[in-house]
Amino acid sequence: MSPTAQACANPAAGKRGAPLPWHASVRRAAYGVAGLVIFIGIWKAALIWQWAPAGTLPDPFALPATLAQEWQSGRLLPAIGSSLVHYFWGLAAGTALGFAVGLAAATLPRFDLMQAYLARILRPIPPLAWVVFAIAWFKVSHAGAAFVIAIGVFWVNYFATYSAVRNVDPRFYELARAFGHGGYLARALTVTLPAIAPGALSGVRTGIGQAWMTLIAAELLGVPGMGQEMNAAAGVGAYDAVVVYMLIISLVYTICDMAFSAVEGKVLQWRP
Repeated sequence: MSPTAQACANPAAGKRGAPLPWHASVRRAAYGVAGLVIFIGIWKAALIWQWAPAGTLPDPFALPATLAQEWQSGRLLPAIGSSLVHYFWGLAAGTALGFAVGLAAATLPRFDLMQAYLARILRPIPPLAWVVFAIAWFKVSHAGAAFVIAIGVFWVNYFATYSAVRNVDPRFYELARAFGHGGYLARALTVTLPAIAPGALSGVRTGIGQAWMTLIAAELLGVPGMGQEMNAAAGVGAYDAVVVYMLIISLVYTICDMAFSAVEGKVLQWRP
């Protein structure tokens, strides 16, 4: 039976995000576990045959003990908490500003013309290039790290929102005018915002990951958090601790992404 016929026979199967049959879920999980096992096997082989300089590649099976050591030392939870402070502030500021400016640029022609060259000049500048000014303006602080994070997140949401608005079918606006929603605010509420929701939320989700990449790099310069702990561990050759913090970052990101995915699914449950 074709996928289309299956979707007709079982409407839930054709719905985005519908649960997979149990055997498909088991098979998917098995492949995932197999991939992890192969990766760890290659990692262990690299350690045994010294594919990397001696002392720079930790034993993957020693990481649980290192994690316990970091936990008992009292460094782990404060580092996570400190990172989350400037992470969420930077993510919130960059997302809100990126969405607002992208929406304004895509819907207000004069504003779009005014900001077009400025966006082309500022966009290629990496967020870390602003670290010098972040330190000068905010010192080594949560505000400085949040500032750097917000810049990286801003551009992700700016372009996602701008592109989403540009891709809205013009016939939707014609239909809105026919029903008396010809004003800017009325069009935005009845057409633009619902139509761009999938694209804009996709930008937000991308920004969640972008914020973590920018955050760790900013913390390497002295802002308290997991990046600083990684830098300190690398300085004394404790590469096992560096990997532990890398895995913690991955875990925290996964939790954030799953939480947002659940929210996104609720907001966009109208999608087929």
